[in-house]
Amino acid sequence: MVIKYQINSDLKNILPVALEIFQKLKSEGVKEDVLFDVRLCLEEAAINAIKHGNKKNKKKLVYITVKFSGRSIEMIVKDEGKGFDHKNIPSPTKGKNIKKLSGRGIFLIRKLMDSVKFSDGGNKIKMVKLF
Repeated sequence: MVIKYQINSDLKNILPVALEIFQKLKSEGVKEDVLFDVRLCLEEAAINAIKHGNKKNKKKLVYITVKFSGRSIEMIVKDEGKGFDHKNIPSPTKGKNIKKLSGRGIFLIRKLMDSVKFSDGGNKIKMVKLF
């Protein structure tokens, strides 16, 4: 199963897409704990694409693709921004970052997914969850 979405850069567009994907995966028999990880990571990646990638420019789009094979879920989130240096993200578990209210999205994605890869200069993330 392949699910594709194209949304405007408005944070309110994330929840309906995430819920629809969640329901489709649930109907395929994906377990609740996997669904939680997948939904959290998808929402975090989409929020980052809208806020940081597209700078909340509603004329720019975010592209979401979810592939379900029965043994894995692959999610790709791509924005139309300039990208970023994904290799130099400060750890949210060290120093002054511990008390910050943001900056944990990519950290969580890397912890919850089995594979995380950035491409296109940092404006595309591919996340894979294996069963």
